[in-house]
Amino acid sequence: MTESQLTGQSHRNSGRERSTEAVDLFCRDLVSKLQLDLSVEVTQEGESIRVNLTGPDRSYLLSNTAALLNGMEYLVNRVFRAGKEEAPGIVFDSDHYRQHREAELILLAQMASEKVTALRKPLTLQPMSPRERRIVHLALADRNGVHTQSEGEGDNRSVTIYPS
Repeated sequence: MTESQLTGQSHRNSGRERSTEAVDLFCRDLVSKLQLDLSVEVTQEGESIRVNLTGPDRSYLLSNTAALLNGMEYLVNRVFRAGKEEAPGIVFDSDHYRQHREAELILLAQMASEKVTALRKPLTLQPMSPRERRIVHLALADRNGVHTQSEGEGDNRSVTIYPS
């Protein structure tokens, strides 16, 4: 490896460290201003920055289908990724919510596809975030007998499962 490649790698890593530190400070300040009793842990995972929030007030984050958790994630991504396509994505989580929700959505997709296959009629799931719709699409991508399509606009976008 050449010196310039090593130097470039070093600059990228120090840039990531600065990004992680900046996200950490911003999130701690945000949690403080929201007067939530939460601990903030920010880590770099591959190309993403992961923010894990724990503490007595985590139930506020996860109520109403994790509306506050999703809102905080959206806000922080807007602040740190504005106009920077190469900036790492920032993912918020609390109590492994994202992992549990993904398993729940995969199960929902499988059950819905079985129903669509049996009845030979399309089925529209409840409105979901882009991340959740993607999970459903991927869960059924290789499944024979059905195909999926996102429909609707804005917050009312949902996945419809069609028989093939």
